[in-house]
Amino acid sequence: MRLAFIEACGFRGFRDRIRVDFGAGFTVITGRNGVGKSTLCDAIEFALTGSIDKYSVHKAGKESLGNYVWWRGKGSPSGYYVTLSFRDDEGQEFAITRSREGGANRPRDEIEAQLCIGLAPDDALRQLCKTFIIRDEWIAALSLDLTETDRFDLVRSALGPVGTSDYGVKARDVIASAQAAHARNEELYRLARDQLNRSLTQLSEAQDLVARSGDIAAAMAAVAAVTPNEPSDLVALLTAGRAALVARRKRLAAAQGAVSEGREVIALRRSFDQPEATARRDAAYQLLETSAMSKGLVEKDVAQARREVEREEEADKVAASLAALVEHGTKLGLHDQHCPLCAAPRSSTEFQAGLSLARARMESLASGVGAARQRLATAMEAFDSVARKHAEAAAAWSLIEQEKARLVAREQAYVNLFAECGLDSQFLGDPDALERNCVSERDSLVDLERAILTLEASQTVSRIAILEDEIVALRKSVEEAADLTARSETAVTFAHAIERGIRRVNGEVIDERLAKISPLLNELYQRLRPHVDWRTIDYSVRGDVRRFLSLTVGNGLNPQFVFSSGQRRAAGLAFLLSVHLARQWARLRTLVLDDPVQHIDDFRALNLVEMLAAFRLDGRQIVCAVEDAALADLLCRRLLSTSGGLGRRYDIDLDSQGVPMIRGEAEIPPMPAYVLRGDGG
Repeated sequence: MRLAFIEACGFRGFRDRIRVDFGAGFTVITGRNGVGKSTLCDAIEFALTGSIDKYSVHKAGKESLGNYVWWRGKGSPSGYYVTLSFRDDEGQEFAITRSREGGANRPRDEIEAQLCIGLAPDDALRQLCKTFIIRDEWIAALSLDLTETDRFDLVRSALGPVGTSDYGVKARDVIASAQAAHARNEELYRLARDQLNRSLTQLSEAQDLVARSGDIAAAMAAVAAVTPNEPSDLVALLTAGRAALVARRKRLAAAQGAVSEGREVIALRRSFDQPEATARRDAAYQLLETSAMSKGLVEKDVAQARREVEREEEADKVAASLAALVEHGTKLGLHDQHCPLCAAPRSSTEFQAGLSLARARMESLASGVGAARQRLATAMEAFDSVARKHAEAAAAWSLIEQEKARLVAREQAYVNLFAECGLDSQFLGDPDALERNCVSERDSLVDLERAILTLEASQTVSRIAILEDEIVALRKSVEEAADLTARSETAVTFAHAIERGIRRVNGEVIDERLAKISPLLNELYQRLRPHVDWRTIDYSVRGDVRRFLSLTVGNGLNPQFVFSSGQRRAAGLAFLLSVHLARQWARLRTLVLDDPVQHIDDFRALNLVEMLAAFRLDGRQIVCAVEDAALADLLCRRLLSTSGGLGRRYDIDLDSQGVPMIRGEAEIPPMPAYVLRGDGG
């Protein structure tokens, strides 16, 4: 399987569509810095994995690498996608397209199935990119600059899983199962211990209750005395005794309240019945009676005066009429010796005598109204005074009646309290005797409570026997749970030991594989010649659980600390190329190098070209991006284009808008046969 083409549009620095058709033999891409050579490598990696791993920092501020995957410059691309195509030896193509809108058109499993064979490592596509794309900035970082453990992990991942990997997975599953069983057993042991502790606590409490109990027979008699109608069964007797204890406590509390209430009521009654209080009430009552009688008499006087006023007012009206008649008769005089008013025969003397008599009568009638009204006013004043005194006497007597009513109501409530609480009525008038009875009742309740406690303790005796049997059974359960926990812990230990053994075997297998690539590493190192004096590079692996892979030159020196930047890069190239060649799980026979000669002098660059030519003769497809056009020319000549594996060259530059474009594209023809023969044959 080899690369067929890469096409990108709207991807990173590629605004417009750009397509590179890879030569089956090799492809050389040249151009100055910033024209998109590395972006082509990014596109290959992104198409395979959906990410770009060359950046050590994926987030900065509020943005991340994902914000820079697609075009962000001026203008609008016609699309946002990357398409990577592969071609196998039979000419069948397999293409992967990732777009901004739809993601990948093929699932990861299908891609891995096309590019991997046998046992592939975990995250195979990412491992594939690490081992067939060699970037300028990662040459030293993925080789000499790695820690010894990370370097070992890189080589192990590149070599792929060993045959015992399945056993390692199974061993981890066994460990997980053993740990889960151990956790369950520990939980069962904890629950058994908790139950045992609870039972021991209950046993201790029951034993303490029995220690505080007295004679059971006497206790039963004491409880039976207060519950004479209950059966002699202990449970029923205890139930009745507790009920009687509650009822008697309630009655005792009521009796204690009745003591203070009775003393207050009796004190009030005694105060109410004092001779001074009685005399004060009698005087008030007598005053009320006297004022009532006086009020009645005055009311009669007022009524009589009113009647006299009415009579005098009627008489006054008659006098007024009489005066009118007298005045009329005087004016008229006798008429033919007859009275002008009644037509009776009268003499002048008789007529004048009659007028005089009428005037005297009129005067007597008019003079009685004023006297009658004066007598009514006097009677009314006397009535107001007597009525006021009567009201005062009535108010004073009302207060006395209210005081008496309150006292009677309180006495009745006191009597009702005795009836409601079942208290003996003989103590109604003797609170002191009731208090003495409360003291006696309190002592009786204390004895009853002790008796009930004793009977409860007798129940506890049987409970103790039950608890002791339970504790024996619980101790046995605890021992069994402890034994299970110990066995499961041993099983976990054995599982870990098995897993360590499998890991050790895996390490030994990897050591054997590393031993096979050691000559390859040394051969590549010697071809690149990073150092004049130290012509070989050695490795060593140590550690059973954690594995370490160290590289040394000379007399055990670490090249990471003694090599220059260019030497480290050359040694790193040898390391990464050896890892690339050692893969057995990858069907892809393509090597992509992104500007691998940075910081490398011309001599070692020529050595790299010769080594890549050897890879090319081995049937590998070489894709190399370089900045130097002369080096690109050399690569095109030395990588050897053949009819079965043509080479291609691309020159990349920026257009007038600063957008990458393919400036030149050429297919490298194969070298003619017998070109060096002079006979033309």
